[in-house]
Amino acid sequence: MTERFDHQVGSTSVPVIPYDTFEAAALFLATGRSPEEVLPKLGLTATEWDRLHDAYKWFPYSLGDDSRRHYFGGLDDGAICRLVLPPRWQMEGGDKPDLRSTAFVRDTVRHNPYIGPFIDCGWPLTWIASHPEATLCSYTHDGRTVYFNGEPLADRNGNRIRVDVASFKAVGGRWLYDKGHVYGQGRYGVYHRAYWFVVEGADAATFEALNLRYALDKNQAYYITGKTLRTRSPGAFEIIPDVRLNYRDNSCDLLHDDSHTARDREAVYFYGARLGGAKPEGFRHLGHGYAKNNEKVWYLDEKKLIQGADAATFTVPGPGEPDVKGLTSGHFVTDRHRPYVRGEARDPIEWFEAWRSFFEARPDIRDWWWHKIEKAFAASR
Repeated sequence: MTERFDHQVGSTSVPVIPYDTFEAAALFLATGRSPEEVLPKLGLTATEWDRLHDAYKWFPYSLGDDSRRHYFGGLDDGAICRLVLPPRWQMEGGDKPDLRSTAFVRDTVRHNPYIGPFIDCGWPLTWIASHPEATLCSYTHDGRTVYFNGEPLADRNGNRIRVDVASFKAVGGRWLYDKGHVYGQGRYGVYHRAYWFVVEGADAATFEALNLRYALDKNQAYYITGKTLRTRSPGAFEIIPDVRLNYRDNSCDLLHDDSHTARDREAVYFYGARLGGAKPEGFRHLGHGYAKNNEKVWYLDEKKLIQGADAATFTVPGPGEPDVKGLTSGHFVTDRHRPYVRGEARDPIEWFEAWRSFFEARPDIRDWWWHKIEKAFAASR
């Protein structure tokens, strides 16, 4: 017996099933069961499932508002909650109905999908972990095969990777392991297709995921493309956080999990390769693709050392500071000698007016290129 019923939307109707039943069905479909097995238990055709899936899949998130409003005929979150949460999931009386509150339903079903029409199905399913970047994708297994988003794990050539299902776990980020191997999850192509590879030589007992891209064991470090970084100081290997400048709310975020930059005592690593000439001491991101240490400045978006830049004074205007009205596109930066665009030095005289508001708002900065030009202009009048 299914838990489907029809909801009137204008002159037509759409099928409605409980949200927990939807999550269970999606898990079974992602773990080796066919639509011909799963959908009859829901009382849905493949076409009905596809439409319902598009409306339901974003319930616990802030996305998908348009699709669910269209599907449910413009109902608000509270009304949709009352339709899709059966009595076994009723919220407390004082709780305000909010579809994002269904996250606890999703998380509970992941650990016990044997509910509703699936209560006696007998299909083996174990949820392993969600993916930190792909919101709707999880690792699951059926006792024989580990799946990711409905597909068995495979290498870049499409060959199945045999893993020990019973011991398979996520270390963190895009790093995983079983009792025999450590694995990394790479991506390739325009559509970022996922593949998996064995991290050769990794010591599983001491393996640690540092972020989505770098990992470490007692002997060496690793980058997510499968590259081994033969560091001479694994105990000092660490992530250098990227910087995101938020001009809408005048804030700054340090991005640890997404950073492509790391260091040890000897070198700085960018996308898993040593950054030529970069000493690790004092190396930090400035925002908009720029980074520096105590001596040099790089425009990392192009892996370019900026010749002649003064590291001590190199400045990326941040949130809350006057906007620089550029003569071209790009993020505009400066040091005490000259302005730069995309890592290239620009003519100070040409950029004098563009930088006026910035320097006039920064009385703490004195005797830079802008001030010298201002004095020269004043003297010539």
